This record gives sequence, structure tokens and C-alpha cells, in this order.
Amino acid sequence: MMRIVLALLVPAMLWAALPAGSARAEGVVFVTRHAEKSLTVAGDAAPLLPEGSARARTLARLLADAGIHELITTDALRSRQTGAPFAELTGLQPQVMTREDEVAFAARLREKPDARDRLIVAHTRNIPRILEALGVPGGSQVKLNPDTDYDNLFVVQMYPDRPASMVRLRYPIAD
Repeated sequence: MMRIVLALLVPAMLWAALPAGSARAEGVVFVTRHAEKSLTVAGDAAPLLPEGSARARTLARLLADAGIHELITTDALRSRQTGAPFAELTGLQPQVMTREDEVAFAARLREKPDARDRLIVAHTRNIPRILEALGVPGGSQVKLNPDTDYDNLFVVQMYPDRPASMVRLRYPIAD
């Protein structure tokens, strides 16, 4: 008898704990930094190192079945190379933007969230700005080490009527 009462009571308690009003979620935005890059080539022409290429393939396999509808990279070679294996696996055509355009794109998503899931391949200094533009509380305060933080994946859930929520994950190279 006690099990039956608990089986009915626990779902009711969980339902009551949900926030009042619309909790309907919109799309998910996955934000990651480009993978490991060469330090011998300056600027945006720096290609991925072999371990960066392996990380890009890992990311592609990790997110291939996530239902992502849009892939956004910057115009830097390392960003495009990080997104390339995902594009190949999913058949998506990458949208190539400047760093500033990525931030503006994120701000537009915040203003008008929709049900489309996206992957944004960005850069160390841009990720906090993108998270802030997406409406993540404290997003601008996210710290990334430019020498080591290639394995971060930020999963941002958008909502039409409240701040976005974020989970910060790390993914090791699986090759």
C-alpha cells in the first residue's frame, strides 16, 4: 500500500515543484571552442594540429545524433576545420561568420528563440560574449584558458520567457 501511495505522490510532488507559467523550452545551442591549433602559423590561417583534428572528429561523433539543424563557424581556418567533420557526418552546410557576427547571431537567437538546435564553433575570447548574448546568467564571466581549454562544450537551453540555462561539459579525444 505504501508503495502505491509513494508511486502516486512522488510524481505529484515533482509536478508541483515545476515553475509556474510557461516552462516550454526552445532550441538548444551547443557552443564549443575550435580544437587544438598550430602555434607556428599566425592569425586566422592557423590550421588544426593532428590532436585538434582528432578532437573535431570526436565532437562530430558526439553530436551527430543530437538533432542539430545549423552549424556556425567563424572564418578562421581552425574554426572551419573543427566544424568540418560534423558537417560531413550530418550533411549540414556550415554558416561562416566573423567573430562579431557570431555574437550578433546569438543575440538574435535570444530575442527570438526557436525550436532549432545549433552548434557554434567559436574562440576563447568570444565564448563568454556568445553565452552572455544567449542570455546565460553569468555567461560573460566564464573563464577559458587559451592554452588548454579545447575540450569545453557548453550546452545552452533557450526559453522564451526566462533566462537560458547552461551546462558546461568536457569531452576527451576518442580517436
